[in-house]
Amino acid sequence: MAGAIGAPTPMPAQCEPAPAAGLALSDATCLSCPAVPSIPTLGIVPSSSNWAAVTGKLPTKRRGQVPSQTEWEEVVGGRELSELLRGARDALDIKPPLWLRSVLGPPPWLPLSRFSDLGILYPWRPVRAATYLADILVPSLPMTPPAWLPEVIAWPFLHPSRIRQRPDHNGSWASHPREAWFFVNGILTNDAFAQLNAAYLAHLFHRPVTLVQNSTGGALEDLVECARDKAFGATAEAATKAFPPIYDALKDPDKDRVVVIAHSQGTIIAGVLLRFMRLLYRRDEEQTDSRGTAPPAARRAPRLARAAAEPEDVPPDDMPLDPTDFEPLTDDEVAKLELYCFANCATKMPYLGEAFDGRPIPWIESYGNQFDIVARLGMLAPNPDERGVEIKGPRYERKGAWGHLLNEHYLRGIEQEQKNGRKRGPSGESAKPYVLINPSDHPEAEVPRLFRYINGGFPPPRVRESEPAAQRPRGDPLRAARRTAIPGAAADGATVNH
Repeated sequence: MAGAIGAPTPMPAQCEPAPAAGLALSDATCLSCPAVPSIPTLGIVPSSSNWAAVTGKLPTKRRGQVPSQTEWEEVVGGRELSELLRGARDALDIKPPLWLRSVLGPPPWLPLSRFSDLGILYPWRPVRAATYLADILVPSLPMTPPAWLPEVIAWPFLHPSRIRQRPDHNGSWASHPREAWFFVNGILTNDAFAQLNAAYLAHLFHRPVTLVQNSTGGALEDLVECARDKAFGATAEAATKAFPPIYDALKDPDKDRVVVIAHSQGTIIAGVLLRFMRLLYRRDEEQTDSRGTAPPAARRAPRLARAAAEPEDVPPDDMPLDPTDFEPLTDDEVAKLELYCFANCATKMPYLGEAFDGRPIPWIESYGNQFDIVARLGMLAPNPDERGVEIKGPRYERKGAWGHLLNEHYLRGIEQEQKNGRKRGPSGESAKPYVLINPSDHPEAEVPRLFRYINGGFPPPRVRESEPAAQRPRGDPLRAARRTAIPGAAADGATVNH
C-alpha cells in the first residue's frame, strides 16, 4: 500500500496508471490491481466531485464495498465555482444592505465588555494592537519558517497554524480530565485574537481549551483559502494541523467527550475534518464498545501542573494528511465527538453514521445571527438546496441580530441570557437568545446541548455513556475507581480535589 505523498510504490508491470482527474492520490494508483489500492488524501490540490469519472479510484470499505455517489460527494465536498459565487450573492442580499454592520455589529464600535473582540485594538496596549494590524494587513503564507531564518524576518511573511493550550477560568490545566475541548478560529485572527476568544470560552464553560490557531495570512489570502476549502473541498494547512490532535482525543480511552467549537472559517475547516473522518470511519459489525477497555494501569495521568519554564516551540507537522497513517474510527469513538459551530458557513457538514442507540453521530449544533453575512453563506443560506448547502443537526438563529465577531456578537448574548451566577448549566430551559429553526427535524433540541456545559455543567448522559465523575456522589464506586486508577491518586475516602 502506498504511504504518504513522496514515497512512490512500484506498480506491477501489467498495471496502468489511472488518470489524475484532479485527485490528490497516493503516488501509486491503479484501476484494476487490488494490490495497490488508491486512496484520496485530500491534500494540496482540489478533489474531484465527478463521481462517475473517478469510480475506479474510490477507496473500498472494509467489507469490500465501494462508497456510494452520495458518500463520495460528502467526502470531497466539491461544487461549481459559479454556485459559490451565487451563494455569496444571496448572502449579500440583506435589507438594508449594511454589510459593515453585518460583520462589526451596530455602532458605536467600542469594546465595552471584558472579552470584546474589539479590545484587540486597545490603544493602551500598543504592541498588541500594532502586531494585529500588521498580521492582517501584510500578506503572508501559512508555512512553518525554516530554523535558520531569524524570527524577526520570518514573522511578517510566514504565519503557520499553531496548537496552543488555554487553562480554565481558575488557571487549571487538569479540570475535566475525561473531556477534550478544542477551538478552531476564523479569518483575520492572529495568536492574540484567538487567545482572546479561547479565554471567553474558558470563562463561559469552565474548561481548559486546546486552541487550534488558524493563523491569518491577511484578508485576501484568508478569503481565497475559504473559497478553496468551501467550493472545492481542498484540505488547507490549518486542517492538516487540526486533525491529528482531535483524532488522538477520539482514540483516547480516557476521554468520554471531545468537544470542538468552531467559528467562521473554522466551521469550513471543521467540515473538511468531517469529510476526512469519513474515510476513516467504518461501520463494522464486529465493533465493540471502545471505552473502558484499557486496564486502569495503562491510562495516562492528567497533566497536573504547568512547566516552570516556557518550552521550546515545536510547530505541528506541515505534511499533508494521508488516510493510511491513521487507524479507522469506531462507532464509539465518533460518538464522542460534539461539534458546535458559530456563524457556520460550511457547504457540507454531514453525519458520519449512527451510534449504538440509533442517534446520528457526531453531534452537530450551529448558531447564526440573522444578518451575519458569513452565516448566510452556510447554515442560514437563503437558497440552500439550489446552492448545494447541507448542514446537519439543530440550527439556531438569533432573530434581528447583526454582527459576526465570536465574543461580542455570539458568546456575549449567551452569557447574558444563560449564565446565572455560578449555577451550573443554563439559567432556564430555553435557547435564548436563539430560536431553533428546524424543530421538526430535532424536536428534542429546544435547549441547545452546548448550554448544558455553562459554568462547568454537564449534559445528561446518553445511553451507555458513563455519568461524569464530577456529578457522582463521593461514595460512588465508579467514581472512586476512576480516582484510584490514576497513579498517585488518593485512596477511597480520602480528600480529592476535582
